[in-house]
Amino acid sequence: MRTLALALTIVLVTPVVAEARAWRGETEQGRTVTVRTGGDDRVERVRVSWKASCERGSYMSRTVFRRPFDVSEAAEFEDAGTYRVTVPGGYRARHRVSVRGTLEGDRWRGSFSVRTRVTRGGRLVDRCRLVGVRWTAEPV
Repeated sequence: MRTLALALTIVLVTPVVAEARAWRGETEQGRTVTVRTGGDDRVERVRVSWKASCERGSYMSRTVFRRPFDVSEAAEFEDAGTYRVTVPGGYRARHRVSVRGTLEGDRWRGSFSVRTRVTRGGRLVDRCRLVGVRWTAEPV
């Protein structure tokens, strides 16, 4: 009887471990989006590839969002921020980005925006923006 009670205690006390999951999809531009959740079913990472229109051309890149997000629930997330990168040719770019997503059934849907300032030697060279491009991602 003691062995049975111990076995039941172990089964009842052992926590259920959720699996990390991955989704892959595209933006309205046909560019790749990936979403990865952790064992707690909350989004850990979102990667969005994008192409923004500029005053003098276009700018292509990808942005990776990582925890902690501004909003993080099991079925929705939201994040925004600014980051800077060095671009070949002596240029620098400052990206102001935002992303949001909602889990609908087994598919993530959301939107992504970016505003970019490109400078060289401290002088403004170009401005770019991509506002509210929609994306979807399905389980891998």
